[in-house]
Amino acid sequence: MCKKFLIAVLTLLILQSCEYSPIYTKDTPKKFNIELINFEGDREINNAIKYNLKRYMNHNEKLKIFITTNSIYTKAVGTKNLAGFVNNYNLSATVTFRVSYEGTEKIYKFSENITINDIENRLKESIYETNIKKNFAILFSDKLILQLTKIK
Repeated sequence: MCKKFLIAVLTLLILQSCEYSPIYTKDTPKKFNIELINFEGDREINNAIKYNLKRYMNHNEKLKIFITTNSIYTKAVGTKNLAGFVNNYNLSATVTFRVSYEGTEKIYKFSENITINDIENRLKESIYETNIKKNFAILFSDKLILQLTKIK
């Protein structure tokens, strides 16, 4: 017990004295002059991406960034049991962002997939699938913002 306490105290002292700080808490500018031009593909994913990117919009920034988005969402049967009923589904989403700024154009393509079990209640399955789409959109928009901070 005393040994664990001593290790914890020494660890805190060492981390305090070397000015440890997490990587993602640095003051990086996370506001952009984003212009969302066109969204094609899955409506639910696109709406969630729009909502998440609006948090980072600031029209007072000098560098104007134009973004067009194309999303593809698929739900495929994963496995079936002996009776032919579906056991699980493979959900996958791919989003392609075309980012234009100051005469430069970059394309970012992100993809996510997950396997879910079949749920007897179709309403619950639909709600679960919608939540997965929203989570995918959050991941995609966070990855895009990370790439945009490298531009700035």
